[in-house]
Amino acid sequence: MPKQEATRKDPFFEFVIVFALVLGTVFASTSDTSKAETIKEETSIAQVEKIKYVVPTGKTQTLVTGLKAPWEILFLPDGQALVDERDTGSILLISKDLKVSKVGFTRTAPPCERFCEGGTLGMAYAADRSGGKLSLFVFLTTMQDNRILKYDLNTNDEGQWSLANQRVILKGIERSGKSTTHNGGRLAIGPDGKLWVSLGDSGMKGVTSQNWDRLAGSILRVNLDGTIPEDNPKNSLVWSKGLRDTQGMAWDDFGNMWTTEFGQDTWDEINLMEKGKNYGWPIAEGFYKFVETPLEPGNLGSNEQGTADKPAPTPNIPTMPSTKELVTDSRFTPPVFTWHPSEAACSGITYVKGSLIAACLRGGKLWVIPVIGDKKLGEPQEFFKGKFGRLRKATLAPDGTLWLITSNKDGRGGWSRGGENPQDDRIIRVPLKTLFYEK
Repeated sequence: MPKQEATRKDPFFEFVIVFALVLGTVFASTSDTSKAETIKEETSIAQVEKIKYVVPTGKTQTLVTGLKAPWEILFLPDGQALVDERDTGSILLISKDLKVSKVGFTRTAPPCERFCEGGTLGMAYAADRSGGKLSLFVFLTTMQDNRILKYDLNTNDEGQWSLANQRVILKGIERSGKSTTHNGGRLAIGPDGKLWVSLGDSGMKGVTSQNWDRLAGSILRVNLDGTIPEDNPKNSLVWSKGLRDTQGMAWDDFGNMWTTEFGQDTWDEINLMEKGKNYGWPIAEGFYKFVETPLEPGNLGSNEQGTADKPAPTPNIPTMPSTKELVTDSRFTPPVFTWHPSEAACSGITYVKGSLIAACLRGGKLWVIPVIGDKKLGEPQEFFKGKFGRLRKATLAPDGTLWLITSNKDGRGGWSRGGENPQDDRIIRVPLKTLFYEK
């Protein structure tokens, strides 16, 4: 038999082998830990998404002058724009070379005998006719009611636009007597293809705002033929309630609807508008229980209407009362942001590349609010305070700039500074720049 060799047992050799194994284990463990930490760090960095939003630059340019209380501006598919004038009832076309021409009139008679806030207000268009042809929707105040008109919006080979076939698709929206206040009046085609209508309480407070059987004091959601969408709440045109005077609607990239609302004397609001909810007016103003402001004797306040040449005086508002008792009633949905009217009175709102941009009348500024997540807003930032006077709407133009329309000839110029420019009312072009939001 072959002789089996004895196994060598050398203590020093065994020590070297064991040490090497231990050292290898330690190194491998350290390497894995370091690798895990690196992966964790890289993952953490990847998860931190930079939030982009846009703000105006200071390089503004006046494009059009001599308008009279413009209320809405719409860019048509060919890059031209429609602008309407609240008091004259004119619908104007702004060509690409900035020439102004009349497309049509909604009416020739004034919509009220005294103190007009109504008239020819919001506009929106949709391609709901055969062959993708357009229809134009217009919000109009008459002596009897607020209503929505629908026109065929046609164009020819020369790029000339015209209106035809006027009809009323919705009427009977309440208005207040011989005057007309708190009409709301903004129209928009939502992401769902429906016509959305922002309304005020028509000066009737809870009679309209807290009554689901009344149209005023609401946001309406309407089929393009004026009928009720099947998935509306309460089998009604009314989508939400409890509003004093809402003139702005915009949808962000998450599909959320944001609105601007005029309060009385204490709080103006930004609201997240949701189906079937009640936003509290006149029980609540802002986050607080509404308390009527006692105006001094002889002070007509906001009830005195000025003219284009002589604006109404700024009323002497006493100490603001709606600041004491918080509203905690779960039936009412609170606002997301509030301001005092002297800093806001925001009319139109638009969403542009991560920003909600609200144009403010009495505040005479733009509020820019970054959208930093689903139903989440960042801190508001103000621009152009007092520079142009009363701002009615900011609209995104095809070239990526904002077009602002002023409202200094609406008889309310005494409310804000900057409205003395003889070129009023104007369209002002504002370039935008991108920023990153820092929490």
